[in-house]
Amino acid sequence: MIDLDETTLASGVSEKILIGAVGHNPDAADHLLAAVPPGDFYDPHRSAVWSAFRDLSGDRKPITPVTVSRRLADTDQLTGATRRVIAQEMADFHPITAAEQHAPVITDLARRRELTHTIKAAAGIVANHPGDHTQVLADIREKFNQLDSGADESAGTLTWAQLLDEFETAQAPTATPEGITSPWPDLDAFTGGLFGGRMYTIGGAPGDGKSTVALNLAIHAARAGKSVLVFSKEMPTVDVTGRLVAGGAEIDLRVINARNLDDDDRARFRQFRARTRHLKLRVNADQVSMTQIKQIARGVHHRTGLDLLVVDYLQLMTGNERGRSAEEEIANISTGLKQLAMELDVAVVVPAQLNRNHTSRPDQRPTKADLRGSGRIEQDSDVVILLWRPLVDGQPDRYQVVFIIDKNRHGPKGEIKLRWNGGYGVIS
Repeated sequence: MIDLDETTLASGVSEKILIGAVGHNPDAADHLLAAVPPGDFYDPHRSAVWSAFRDLSGDRKPITPVTVSRRLADTDQLTGATRRVIAQEMADFHPITAAEQHAPVITDLARRRELTHTIKAAAGIVANHPGDHTQVLADIREKFNQLDSGADESAGTLTWAQLLDEFETAQAPTATPEGITSPWPDLDAFTGGLFGGRMYTIGGAPGDGKSTVALNLAIHAARAGKSVLVFSKEMPTVDVTGRLVAGGAEIDLRVINARNLDDDDRARFRQFRARTRHLKLRVNADQVSMTQIKQIARGVHHRTGLDLLVVDYLQLMTGNERGRSAEEEIANISTGLKQLAMELDVAVVVPAQLNRNHTSRPDQRPTKADLRGSGRIEQDSDVVILLWRPLVDGQPDRYQVVFIIDKNRHGPKGEIKLRWNGGYGVIS
């Protein structure tokens, strides 16, 4: 008979590596803290330390030996054993990459220990149940059903009854729409706003304003109290900030780009800064990969919540696997962004380049088939908005932009005519 000794279903090495990795890299470990619950640790002292890590991260406080010790003392968990974990294992350096390999090991072993407990409980039922064998089998099945149910709940699976309750709550007369409003009410009439779990693609040719649309959405959401994270793949942070400041402070974008603000411009900037210092808006302009975008987004989501993620723009992103064709890589990134939207329940806005096919048409009106690089972008997107400048005397109109809503999974398609104010980087 196999000895189901659960002590063999634990890895002290993996647990030590996670403790050491977070101890030395707390700012890069939010995704690990979110992914591994304290109960997955076999060692109760490491579990207590990990719980303190998560509490401190959630409170946006530094993770150091001193702060961890104080948090454990506050909860009456600072013992000789937890002091040794803090002093010895937090001091051992381990890179985040090593921790990412060991975190799934800890989680898998925890699930196996749960299965071991259930098997032992089943053996006890077989030995001690007063009923006949059919009743014994029914009780054992119930034990394993409970184990499956727990897995379903932890993975976000809802029963039919729970689905109906959720629907009824969403449709209650007092319920308020959860969509993030855009700066354009006419667009919201088509989409209802921006919703978590959905991907919004903004397609445009170079110079058509796809980055402007994305940044207008970002600053509008942030000023409405939403948490916003922007990844800029073609502009440094100072240029992204310049575009956001131009419209809000009413400073000509050409003056900002020339670094030529006068005293009046600086006064308007200071007023704008005072009004907006509180915004929960973050911008990252590093050349990060899709994996890093996921890690950073998960970290922000864990610490402060995340409502809107902007990645500008899709075809400039890099994947994680070499040897793929450009089309395969874009498809992989597109699907990764859609999955991230659903995982974090965040609205994802992705500007994307159009190919040149539409320029050969009489009016140069684009369609969603013109999205460059992969048909997967169209498939993954819940909403595709294409930017079109109508021709005036054979040239694109400098003062008007049309939003062509060419795909809308949850509503109608249509067009919206808006005014382009390039001087301030604003569409109104």
